[in-house]
Amino acid sequence: MSFFRRAIRIVGNWFWIRVLPPYELVVVEESLPRSLKRGILYIVQEDGYVEQAAMICPCGCREILHMNMFPDERPCWSLLKHDDGSYSLRPSVWRMKGCRSHFWFRNNRIHWCNNSGPWWNRL
Repeated sequence: MSFFRRAIRIVGNWFWIRVLPPYELVVVEESLPRSLKRGILYIVQEDGYVEQAAMICPCGCREILHMNMFPDERPCWSLLKHDDGSYSLRPSVWRMKGCRSHFWFRNNRIHWCNNSGPWWNRL
């Protein structure tokens, strides 16, 4: 990779992580709202059990990503709450179709994997 491409990738990712506001976490009962908003990770729970996490894909394609949180179904994600009040999802989110975004949701922020997400990360 050329120095120029690497520099653009580093600056773009720094901007994405440091300048853009962190995601908000919203817990909803039973079902998702009709329209989701960017910058929000929705946690759907019913009768006190967390069923899924959902969000609009951060790459800009506007697709809704659904992450199952039932431990007996696969694939399965888990939500971790940190001491500072932020949240993380495990494992990473990787769309296998469409935009093919691949990222980690850590401390209420998107951390892009190489060759995924915004244009500067795919150079």
